[in-house]
Amino acid sequence: MQNMKSYELRELFLKFFEEKGCLIHPSDSLTPNDPTLLFTSAGMVQFKPYFTGERVPPKTRMTTSQKCLRTGDLDIVGTTPFHHTFFEMLGNFSFGDYFKEEAITWAWEFITERLKIPGDRIWVSVYQTDDEAAEIWEKKIGIPANHIVRMGEKSNYWPSNAPSEGPNGPCGPCSEIFYDFGEDVGCCKPECDPDCDCARFSEIWNLVFMQFNREEGGKLTPLPRKNIDTGMGLERVTAILQGTPTNFETDLFMPILSRISEISGVKYGATDGPSDVAMRVIADHSRAMVFAISDGVMPSNVGRGYVLRRVIRRAVLKGRSLGVKELFLDSLTPVVIEIMKGQYPELVEREGHVCRTIKSEEEKFSRTLDMGLQKLEEVIERLSGHGAVEVPGAEAFVLYDTYGFPMELTQEIAAERGLTVDTDSFEDAMKEQRRMARAGSDIATELFSGSLSALTEIERSEPATEFVGYGCFSAGARIVGILNAGELVDSASAGDKVDVVLDRTPFYAEMGGQVSDIGTLTQDGSVVKVEHVSKVGGLYVHSGVVQSGSISADSPVVAELDAEYRRAIMRNHTATHLLHKALQTVLGDHVVQAGSSVDPDRLRFDFTQNTAIPTDDLARIEEIVNEEILNDDDVDIVEMSLEEARSGGAMALFSEKYAGVVRVVSVGDFSKELCGGTHVGRTAQIGSFKILSEGSVAAGVRRIEAVTGMGAYKYMHEREGLLATVAEMLRTNAAEVPSSLTRLMESLRAAEKEIEALKQKTASGQADELAAQAVECNGVKIIAARVEGGDLDIMSSLADSLAQKLGSAVIALASPSNEKVLFVVEVTADLVKRGFNAGNIVREAAKVAGGGGGGRPDFAQAGGRDATKLDEALSKVREVVEQQAKA
Repeated sequence: MQNMKSYELRELFLKFFEEKGCLIHPSDSLTPNDPTLLFTSAGMVQFKPYFTGERVPPKTRMTTSQKCLRTGDLDIVGTTPFHHTFFEMLGNFSFGDYFKEEAITWAWEFITERLKIPGDRIWVSVYQTDDEAAEIWEKKIGIPANHIVRMGEKSNYWPSNAPSEGPNGPCGPCSEIFYDFGEDVGCCKPECDPDCDCARFSEIWNLVFMQFNREEGGKLTPLPRKNIDTGMGLERVTAILQGTPTNFETDLFMPILSRISEISGVKYGATDGPSDVAMRVIADHSRAMVFAISDGVMPSNVGRGYVLRRVIRRAVLKGRSLGVKELFLDSLTPVVIEIMKGQYPELVEREGHVCRTIKSEEEKFSRTLDMGLQKLEEVIERLSGHGAVEVPGAEAFVLYDTYGFPMELTQEIAAERGLTVDTDSFEDAMKEQRRMARAGSDIATELFSGSLSALTEIERSEPATEFVGYGCFSAGARIVGILNAGELVDSASAGDKVDVVLDRTPFYAEMGGQVSDIGTLTQDGSVVKVEHVSKVGGLYVHSGVVQSGSISADSPVVAELDAEYRRAIMRNHTATHLLHKALQTVLGDHVVQAGSSVDPDRLRFDFTQNTAIPTDDLARIEEIVNEEILNDDDVDIVEMSLEEARSGGAMALFSEKYAGVVRVVSVGDFSKELCGGTHVGRTAQIGSFKILSEGSVAAGVRRIEAVTGMGAYKYMHEREGLLATVAEMLRTNAAEVPSSLTRLMESLRAAEKEIEALKQKTASGQADELAAQAVECNGVKIIAARVEGGDLDIMSSLADSLAQKLGSAVIALASPSNEKVLFVVEVTADLVKRGFNAGNIVREAAKVAGGGGGGRPDFAQAGGRDATKLDEALSKVREVVEQQAKA
């Protein structure tokens, strides 16, 4: 058996299947373009359209090393030898090409001949009725019959339990390959086999044979085109090849564990106890957070961001269990990147952003932990006050889920106060959360829902659309397909809404944040108004309306885009590149594009930045962009390999997947990015650049909106018009507007002070009048009165004046305002000692008027929604106070 590094295994796998005619395809992002999934959880996710037949693959044989993230078993990570959140899945795929015999034969060849794993260490499982697979393993491969285990649909069918439970759609049996660690490992029972839950066997490869279509009622019909989907765990096979007891002792994890040991002072492997589990969790989670953030995920309370936040928080808590109180997670990032940068060089470019994001989240969580401790104390105090002896599981779960407070710590603190914790209801809440997590990452139920589309029929009979729009705005083309209401038709007439596919086009399809072109398709006097263009697989689909005449399939057409519309888009797109570089120049290299939208009217640019941009910095960023525009630099576009582009310093973007030849857009010596969009030839063609707004759109992500060219001119013209209007209103000229406004504001402030003084004088006069209205009940003076036109300040001042005049009293004032009512209650100190409470009194009054409120025992305020109940509410005050005075 070969002892090889993890990167050698990855490379060997891909090269092996390349020899078998497979196209090596790059890993997809962890954030798939699939609304049914939170994360990419398997190698086949990015190939979903090929498996469903919706798209035609570039090659019928493919192979990948796919980065994956799963959280369904988050709570057991670190407690088993092989469970992870982030992992790599090595896979080979067939889309209607090779099938069961080749998949099994090649898997055996790779395991025994390339990896040199002894064949007697290999066991396999097959679906209980899959005689074909069993025969291939036994007759062709030579696996002993006692090493072939037949299992049911739960374990050996994909999707799991598909024959009996569904979903309907393509499915099939699978064959799992296991490595046997030996009879002295695990349960040590003579009958032990891969169906046993002990640690003797490790599943290293799953071969899925998609050969049936499940129909309603559970009927399985053979598919006309059978597919292969396999997945081998890189971490598991690496552990076997390196002879380590778990995945964590391999070269993928040990450098991280060593760094954790340095930070914590705890030696890994000394006891194989809780400290080892904690260190494994941190090592695993550090990989997940680095890759998720690198692919554009930011911590938040929803979706992917919530998963990332949970992962970071679990790692922080495990660090605390090791005695690590200071921030430490960001210091693991360089270690993770050093291990993985060979396969994922984009990690190096994003290291600063990843470190800052992790550190910021860890800082926030440290504060949140303190808040959780305070919240727990409040819960215990409340429960103890009611004589309770148990903390409800729901309360414990809120502490865990919202504040990241571990159950063990909740139990420990509760026990110190004589309370237990309802662990059963806590576990119920945890199970529900796990169920939802699995549902969020389950690809089975949503994977196969459609049949061959009309576009797929075109894609199978025609080559991909040739895009010629980088160099021209008009081109002759041939119509290769017309769709009307989703159906292929031979022709379309005036008024029809159509989707037209051409063999070549100058129209840019919407992608990469850039909107599509618009324009016309003309054919012998007939015109189609193109309103949107999308790229589906390799086809460019021109959507619009036939304005006049009729069009026919397989006939020539002139495709001409709206030139001015395109030029405006080009100006804005090139400006985003200048803005990106200007942001990095002023704010630092941590700024990375996190999204963009480019249309003819304006540009929107999202970028990583934790704080608002100071006004001076924003002005400098705008200035730099305009300086580059005035420099009239060449915008050069060159195609090259991804490796050449990276070595040349070109920036790549979050969540983008690059393969083969890429376009590098260079603006003089100022900016260099990978980009497939359309751009101006020289920066002076942008005209000018003006920032409209800057603000936050998510945690750690901010957005700038800006305009260029005529958009900037129109914006400045509008602002000039506004300034002229303001100047006219102030009866001055534009240059004098600031000084005129200053004088006006000073006059207003003086007037406001005068008004306030008059209000206070009026209130003082009212105090004398109201004091005379005081009634007394058992020695308690009560004022419950209406005050017209009073705001909170006036009423509070008036209540204070009455309290001083009367010395001892309960004062309740109410003022109507816009059909609502404002209440203020003040209780003097001597009556507070007797048990009168302003908060309770004002609450009762507000209830009468349909509102609520509260406050301190000596002073409180409230609001009511129904001013017609004001007098009734004041009567309630008198009633409450009198009842207490008589008690």
